[in-house]
Amino acid sequence: MMELVSIVLSGVDAVLGVIFASLSQPLLQVAEGANNTHLLGIDMSIDGLRSKEYSYYIFGFLVASLILFSYIIYLYMPKKLSSLKTGEKIMFGALVFGIVIAIIIGYVQLIEGYLI
Repeated sequence: MMELVSIVLSGVDAVLGVIFASLSQPLLQVAEGANNTHLLGIDMSIDGLRSKEYSYYIFGFLVASLILFSYIIYLYMPKKLSSLKTGEKIMFGALVFGIVIAIIIGYVQLIEGYLI
């Protein structure tokens, strides 16, 4: 249990470190002229939307939310696996399988850039 808590806390610490590092940059930028590609300091052009920087943040949020979801599953899962019925074992297995698939698809689409 303590190992799981330390793993979750190290993951949360890494995500918060990335978020706080991004806050050191200016949030709003004033552009001169008729440049309508910036909205509240975010580059809304086609090239800007393809930027990997935003993909890293979205993937970090996905992983953090899946860690929280996994912890909630762990809290409600009985400690003795022998007390589970066959359908419950299949359900928990499907939840774990879904979490793994979500991380793989998120990585492939957000980090590698391949749309599935």
